[in-house]
Amino acid sequence: MAAETSADAYLPVSIVLFKLHLEFLWEKFCSIFSSSPSPTTTTTTTNEERSTIDFDSSWDLYLMAALLGLIGALYTMRRQRVALQQQPVRAPVQ
Repeated sequence: MAAETSADAYLPVSIVLFKLHLEFLWEKFCSIFSSSPSPTTTTTTTNEERSTIDFDSSWDLYLMAALLGLIGALYTMRRQRVALQQQPVRAPVQ
């Protein structure tokens, strides 16, 4: 609904929906290969669950860092390719 009312909300809503689909698929995957429920559905608090909660609350920061790294790597590879193409071809010395 937010994506339909505001064009600026389209990208954040799409990212959140993608995350929800991934979480749903992960729970399905875990339930197929494990008879115990996933750690996010338990009521007790453990260190493992706390780390999962911490990751869930800041997933967008990890996504931005990964995208920034990808952009940096692509930019570096492109600059190296352009630099190699601009070098003059030297004839072999005999």
